[in-house]
Amino acid sequence: MNVCFVNALTMSDFGDPELTLASDQVTSPPLGILSLAAVLCEKGITPQVVNLNKLFIDFLKCNEDEKPSDLLTFIVEHIKSLSFEILGLSTICSSYPLTLRIAREIKKFNPAVKIILGGPQASVVDIPTMKAFPFIDFVVRGEAEDTFPLLLEALSSTDFSIQLEKVPGITFRKGVDVIRNPNAQPILDLDRLPLPAYFLDPSINEYKSISLEVGRGCPFNCTFCSTSEFFNRKFRLKSPQKIIEQMKFIKDKYGINNITFTHDNFAANRKKVVEFCEAIINCGEDFFWTCSARTDQTDDELISLMKKAGCQGIFFGVETGSARLQQMINKKLNLSDAIMRIKCTDQHGINTTVSLITAFPEETKDDLRSTVNFLVDLLRFNNVEPQLKLLAPLAGTQLHSIYKDKLLLDYIYSDISYQGWKQNPDDIEMIKANPEVFPDFYSIPTSHIDRLYFKEVQDFVTAIQTWFRWLPVALLQDSGDILNVFDRWRIWRTSKLIDNLNLNANEVPYYSRRKFVEDFFEFVLTYYYNEMAKAKKVISSIIEIENLFLTHEGELAIESHKKLVVFNSTSFPYKPKDLHITRLNFDYKELIQCLRDKKNLNQISDNNVTIAFREANRERREISVRILSPISEELLNVCDGSRTVSDIVSKSSLLKAQVDGIASEKVCYYGLSQLLKQGLIEVSSQPILVDFKNQV
Repeated sequence: MNVCFVNALTMSDFGDPELTLASDQVTSPPLGILSLAAVLCEKGITPQVVNLNKLFIDFLKCNEDEKPSDLLTFIVEHIKSLSFEILGLSTICSSYPLTLRIAREIKKFNPAVKIILGGPQASVVDIPTMKAFPFIDFVVRGEAEDTFPLLLEALSSTDFSIQLEKVPGITFRKGVDVIRNPNAQPILDLDRLPLPAYFLDPSINEYKSISLEVGRGCPFNCTFCSTSEFFNRKFRLKSPQKIIEQMKFIKDKYGINNITFTHDNFAANRKKVVEFCEAIINCGEDFFWTCSARTDQTDDELISLMKKAGCQGIFFGVETGSARLQQMINKKLNLSDAIMRIKCTDQHGINTTVSLITAFPEETKDDLRSTVNFLVDLLRFNNVEPQLKLLAPLAGTQLHSIYKDKLLLDYIYSDISYQGWKQNPDDIEMIKANPEVFPDFYSIPTSHIDRLYFKEVQDFVTAIQTWFRWLPVALLQDSGDILNVFDRWRIWRTSKLIDNLNLNANEVPYYSRRKFVEDFFEFVLTYYYNEMAKAKKVISSIIEIENLFLTHEGELAIESHKKLVVFNSTSFPYKPKDLHITRLNFDYKELIQCLRDKKNLNQISDNNVTIAFREANRERREISVRILSPISEELLNVCDGSRTVSDIVSKSSLLKAQVDGIASEKVCYYGLSQLLKQGLIEVSSQPILVDFKNQV
């Protein structure tokens, strides 16, 4: 029996192909279908695998004269070129409309093909899906590794209609009726499952990291989350030995030692996590891995051990900064403790994503204020990336059950269920006609705040943390209330007749454009500075500094010259294009420490210093800062790309004759080498022309 598996599309479509391709979203193979494929391989069936993420990339890369009219056509033509009798389609909420349109087109092309849906979305909307879309033959609900082979056996039998009724965990048709068999039992011993069939993914050697399932299920029952429904709240972890065995195989076979652990709550059983960490430390090999956890399931000692064992990243779902909502959504985190755990991961250099959600049905402005302030407060940490999402009524959740008869299609999509900035018209029609199938694209009415307000707050907060580094933190510390800053910003924006929010679907949203940055700078320097600022000196200085990195667009005229790795007397030192030098009348490092420690900004010491700034990490808006000594400042002034190191040293009369008894030539040579080491100069083998117009 020929089987073809197609994963659910998980990439976001940003409207602009270059922007989507630059996002580098495809970093790992499609784990779900490869896990199921491995089980079939053990039974002598080697399925074909279609990676929709890879196809999407191929579609975007097509030349305009070769590109099909739409993505659906491109995908369907590829699948039609394959030979199979069974088509298994994985599903998630965000791309469920596309998955169903693919199934419809394949069924038109070959009515004899059996189309089977699986995965989280189809599992919880199986009956309405089967009733609405007659081209779907089966839904395999929940964990499929045991169920899917049984379904294939039933389909191969002569009395398949009778055998189908014996297969647990499937939904199927019997005449005009839709039959839903009892649920299959969860797979308690995950060690018995084979390693996913990574070899079936032709792009396997292109990935920077590989996902590995290390467990399933979550013992908690948050009202907005669908994990507990899909896995029946059965928390399980593979044994440390099995996880490490599979990690070693991946490293040896594919040369990849960056592993993304797939598990919604890896740290729920502390004892097992400790066993794993100790085992990986003792195995004698280096691995780097990331995981998801709850802040209340970790502690400082465990985080330290995880770091020692190779943990590079943790995803924490905090969900809300409101203590009141923590109870209402059944998350029940202590927010003070959450901050301490996040601070601990930051101190260990663990990249930490903190997820927050807004637009809960009973959320008040005070609740929202707490969440927004909580998020901006996290920007004090270098290794923490907070994110704010709009609530989606995910199918199968408690919130969906409560509000399913009150859902609204207001087109204010949650980015939990919505990939990109525009929606295909065919998707829209399908969503409008079938609310029971696509509740994730609908909205729960909010009692206290308009949803458009929630949406703009989300866009605003996301924008300020994306475009700026320390300005949001300074505004929070200075004002004590980012939501109040936002409200004043909205009033100011309206007064300036800046109304760019409702762009058409093919344009980049206002908050993602540089125009927002220019407008917000003006707002802070005028309205906020004059009407709200308490620490005026700090606010104006941070604006000045961050503006250097956002307005600099000049290119350095290096042409064909290449940078030298070796520093010697014939090198031509020059200041790099992204280096900025400015003079401040206070201690900048003390300012940053005050922001990190949430101290009074008006108590920063007066101190005339010269500062060199250079962007260290563009994605995180990290800025490398150096306070320049008088000698370093003098040396930088003569590093213009026209003079060699020897020339500069021979003219060291620019400096004092001696420094602490050391000859000025030696001081000069050593100083230049240190500037290179610090990244404040670069060197070329030939003289170059440097454009200093944007350097202070």
